[in-house]
Amino acid sequence: MNLLLSLLALLPFTQDEVIIAGRENWEVPWVPDLRKSGAKVEVPAEKRIDVVLLGDGYLASERGDFEKDVRQWYDRFLAYTPWNQLRGVFRVRGLWTPSEGRATPDRRSAYRLPATASGVGDVNTAETRQAVFAAIERVDANRASGRGRLTHSVAVLLVRNEQGRNPSGLSRSLASPDGKLSVSVAFAAYTHHEFGHAYGGLRDEYIRTAGSRTSARTPDRPNLFTLTNLGATKDPKLLPWAHLMPGGPLNPDRESVIGILWLGGIAEEGAWHSEARCLMNGTHENWDLQKTRRGINLRDMNRFCFWCEELLVARTLQKSGQLGDSDDGEALWKKWSEELRPLYYKTFDVPGRIRAKNEENAKAKLAEAKIYERPSSP
Repeated sequence: MNLLLSLLALLPFTQDEVIIAGRENWEVPWVPDLRKSGAKVEVPAEKRIDVVLLGDGYLASERGDFEKDVRQWYDRFLAYTPWNQLRGVFRVRGLWTPSEGRATPDRRSAYRLPATASGVGDVNTAETRQAVFAAIERVDANRASGRGRLTHSVAVLLVRNEQGRNPSGLSRSLASPDGKLSVSVAFAAYTHHEFGHAYGGLRDEYIRTAGSRTSARTPDRPNLFTLTNLGATKDPKLLPWAHLMPGGPLNPDRESVIGILWLGGIAEEGAWHSEARCLMNGTHENWDLQKTRRGINLRDMNRFCFWCEELLVARTLQKSGQLGDSDDGEALWKKWSEELRPLYYKTFDVPGRIRAKNEENAKAKLAEAKIYERPSSP
């Protein structure tokens, strides 16, 4: 099996095997020019970001289904802010690889995922890792790397289990067969949520275990590479999304529930996120808004919260070279927050969208919820 995968990686792909999504958006890579409204900044090809969609458990007769799923994935990708605005830097392609059978514990599918009705199972096997890296090689994805991982390539695995469905997903970093590199991979269902993990380094905002307490600490010096969408402090001086807090220049509405402390972020106690609902939220042990029962879905399938969005924009602009060539995460975040953040606000109309979201939240009476606190100094 390993020899076969190695040989496949050396074969040139045919046009029929590769499914192109949105070529007109990224054939010449670009990002928005934050300094000039409506203009674009051309991005060097070596800084383009590759998204490679793979299919596991698709039978030989289902190529048309896979192509449809790839195009639907891309259409949904473009429905999100900031991906639509940043579409020029993401080269999105699917690689068609038929499977002998569905993705099941028998491991007869192309990427050998042991999927069940409820999940994808153990994704970190030697066969799966070898197959994923062989696919990345075959499409000649961007091999730029740093800190032992591919920085400009991400894989997305669409899965068909025994029932022909895409089971519950996850994201993982998979090591190459020689152990020298890793690649981030989003698996199975809700892959746009999982892509937020795999590409953007975002964390789950739901409560995974009732009564759990976080061991995380908020750093004194924010770092572009390590900042997350979660907070572990109530102190507005240290809260990473303090600039979104109510009453500030960006969000002057003091009754706003954007940029405050919403309960949970993997742990229940001592962990917070910035808005009630976000694509990075979910279900698990979440409370309802009145804190009367658990298991409530707080995922917004249509948007990232403003803090998650900002992290994704900052990281994408850094990868595309817009923050310079430094690899100092603290210096990069300082440059972002002092120089580029105000330009991003204007280009992406962040103040206007915050006003609209405040109005929507007020109509929904979110201020009456019992699962948030207001930031306060110790």
